[in-house]
Amino acid sequence: MPERTSLEDLEKAPHAEVFEERTPRTVRLQLTADERVPKHRHPESNVVLHVLSGAVEVTLGDDVYDLEPGDVVRFDGDQDVSPYAVEDSTALVVFAPKETGD
Repeated sequence: MPERTSLEDLEKAPHAEVFEERTPRTVRLQLTADERVPKHRHPESNVVLHVLSGAVEVTLGDDVYDLEPGDVVRFDGDQDVSPYAVEDSTALVVFAPKETGD
């Protein structure tokens, strides 16, 4: 049976786990205007960030990407990432485990 939820029902900020099962980990990221998540990495994951509302600048390594609602960025989590909210913003972030070679 599918698991269903609403992003509006999630209360934790800035990170709210969408599902209890964390494979792949799915998070609602909610930032207020001028809020920044410090530079960090997710080396075990490929990351997909989908902006739902607001405007977000995402710094990946030395590059900055301006994202608006509907924009999706996919990247290797083994690089520095730092989202910054230009205005109040919400994004859905999926951390897909990297496949390991056997």
